[in-house]
Order: sequence, then C-alpha cells, then structure tokens
Amino acid sequence: MRRQESSLDLFREAEEVEELSDGYAFRFRGEPAQLAAILALIKVERECAPLLAFELQFAPQRGPLWLRIRGPEGTKAYVRKGLSAPRRLI
Repeated sequence: MRRQESSLDLFREAEEVEELSDGYAFRFRGEPAQLAAILALIKVERECAPLLAFELQFAPQRGPLWLRIRGPEGTKAYVRKGLSAPRRLI
C-alpha cells in the first residue's frame, strides 16, 4: 500500500499532464527525489504491466523531466485508474 500511495503522491507533483494517442505524458520539475520515485514506479509497473512503454526525457539546462507512459488499447484507462494503485491518477 505504501508504494501505491507514493505513486499517487508522485503524480500529484506533475506540473502538466498531456493526453497522447496511446497514453499520457507527465511533466515534472525533475528534482532528484522525483526521478528516484519515477524510476521506482517504472520498476514495479514493468512487472505488473509488461505491455507498457516508459519514456523519460530530460530537458537541457536542468529543465523539466517528461515521463511518457504508452501502450496498446486500454493503456489510457489503466493509467487513469492509477496504474496498479487503488485510486485514480488523472
């Protein structure tokens, strides 16, 4: 349950959310703690949902960090439902 709650906290820190045709993109400030939380989330979700693709983009000059979560049909609903967490992210 603690991982699920921390995932929800992480997504609450997103400064922007963009809907993609096959998923969502989340913009974060890119602080070290956020990056560690994102990597921990990816590690768990790769086991729970192996069809998802995770992309990290780091802007120059220590700019924002984008996390894109993409996948087959049903990915957007899975992300909205909170990935493997019990509450909605979006």
